[in-house]
Amino acid sequence: MSRPPFDPRYRPAVEQPSWERVLASYALVPALLFLLWAISQPHAAIVVLTATVALFLVARRSLGLARCLADCGGFSVDLGGKLRITIARPQVDDSR
Repeated sequence: MSRPPFDPRYRPAVEQPSWERVLASYALVPALLFLLWAISQPHAAIVVLTATVALFLVARRSLGLARCLADCGGFSVDLGGKLRITIARPQVDDSR
């Protein structure tokens, strides 16, 4: 059941926007500009979008390989079942 406000001058205050909402509103402007450009140049937009996704996936995989190299000291990749490429960090001998 709804109750009337205590004071007639009282009305719900505008909520303070969170940082997520502020960033979302700022990200909306370039997204709309990109959408307008993509509508006018669909082939170029497909190329740019594909290159961006590929760059993201390559960077993500490279980060995983770098983390594996730091933790394990190396990794190997099988290519076609006939070729194995191994990348290893040489062990440091501290016996001097």
